[in-house]
Amino acid sequence: MKIFSTRNLPIRRKLTFIILGTCTAALLVACVILFALQVYTFWQGFTRDLSALAEIVAANSTAAVTFDDEDAAQEILAALHAKKHIVSATIVRPNGKALAQFGTPTKTEDLAQFPAANGFLFARGELLQTQAIMLNGKKIGWLYLRSDCGTVFAELLKLDAGILAAVLAISFLIAFAISSRLKLMISEPIQKLAESAKLIAEKNDYTVRAEKLGQDEIGSFTDAFNRMLEEIQGQDAALQAVQITLEQQVQELQREITERERAEQEVATLNRQLLESSRQAGMAEVATGVLHNVGNVLNSVNVSTTLIADQLRKSKAQNVARAAQLLRERNGDLADWLTNDEKGKLLPSYLAELGEHLNREQTHIVAEIELLAKNIEHIKEIVAMQQNYARVSGLIESLPIDELVEDALQMNAAAFARHHIKLVRDFEPVPLVAMDKHKVLQILINLIRNAKYAMDDCASRVLTVGIGLNGANCVKITVADTGIGISPENLTRIFSHGFTTKKEGHGFGLHSGAIAAKEMGGILKAHSDGPGRGATFTLELPIAKNSNA
Repeated sequence: MKIFSTRNLPIRRKLTFIILGTCTAALLVACVILFALQVYTFWQGFTRDLSALAEIVAANSTAAVTFDDEDAAQEILAALHAKKHIVSATIVRPNGKALAQFGTPTKTEDLAQFPAANGFLFARGELLQTQAIMLNGKKIGWLYLRSDCGTVFAELLKLDAGILAAVLAISFLIAFAISSRLKLMISEPIQKLAESAKLIAEKNDYTVRAEKLGQDEIGSFTDAFNRMLEEIQGQDAALQAVQITLEQQVQELQREITERERAEQEVATLNRQLLESSRQAGMAEVATGVLHNVGNVLNSVNVSTTLIADQLRKSKAQNVARAAQLLRERNGDLADWLTNDEKGKLLPSYLAELGEHLNREQTHIVAEIELLAKNIEHIKEIVAMQQNYARVSGLIESLPIDELVEDALQMNAAAFARHHIKLVRDFEPVPLVAMDKHKVLQILINLIRNAKYAMDDCASRVLTVGIGLNGANCVKITVADTGIGISPENLTRIFSHGFTTKKEGHGFGLHSGAIAAKEMGGILKAHSDGPGRGATFTLELPIAKNSNA
């Protein structure tokens, strides 16, 4: 059996195979990468959507779990009919017994397959999601979701495979058409050159010259080939001498290369060891910073989520359905009922009041959602900044400091109201400040939250935030509280890494804030007249160049 080989094919066919092979390989690689990206995007979106669905259902189930209302819990789970990939859903009481189920029944012992805490687990083609049902920061139950991601992925695979196959086929045909026209431009002059070389080899006639058909690289090669024929006899001896010299030089070069590679390997090994040591040394500090800063913002996220959930539970939107039911019941004598019946006369005004109430309700919810979105975006910025912390310095911008201070206060507005804290603003007009806005926002949020915690056990709760000039080249932001104060011995250690006076603190917030302020050319300072007399933290930042007050 004769094996097919391209070695003896004409150059035209070889060019065709090369062009089509290259295009096909490139297209296949692109298709594989695109498909892998599709799978990755699908998985990320699928798990994110399932987590969001679990959080929504868990938030909506707090009342049902609190009052042990099986009918309400079952009604909440019934909304999952719209999600075809949801195989089952189970709401579990604090005692571990199921309150309500949806889809395929799940036995109590089967719940051990799910993650023990919030999160998801992929097992046997299904995604198992666990979500705690929280009320006022306490777990009151669990929600378990089982999703069949295999069906959704199969549909995606079928669609993507068809699209990629069509793209590959069309691209292959286009490449074939183009290669058929272009290969003659290369194959014809090469064929002429090959014929001349064959004639010289057969007759040893060095007077033959190859025909030049163009001024491209092949034309240049033809000129060089003809010149080579003219010089070949006279240079043969010289080439042999040069060959011997080159062989000696190559041997020497090989020895040098071997020694150099050995040295480079040793340097690379040392570099890897240094990098690993640095990575391990900084890993804990970076991770602690991320958790601390994200945890601060998550407090505001939890507050906004709780407020939205409370407003939705107390919503009077269901009264619209009741009014509509009254209208349907009076469909036959609606005009007479609205005109003469006492209840009918009140309905228009009631609907108007209900509409105004729903508008106000919607405004409050939208405001909380916007605040929630801003906090989530800040979390993303914190994580992104920490990821790039070791290799890219922060972006220094010229920005108005009052807007950033207002953002930090707004993120804590709900906490101020909940803890009955009086907020006093003492803002003076100041020039633009040169700063990394994400770092400054983290510092301000940390200072404001520390001040709030310092006043938890105090009768007087006043938080004063000030903005003003400190000399000709510096702007200062002060955060003063009427809290428990700071002892003199602690004032000297308060910015040290790991030092904290809070029971659940880790001593990283003020330390990282001081470092961030220094990196921006500023400073973070603290002052207190002693225990029980409050504290004032001052962040000083340089004024931006060419900035006007």
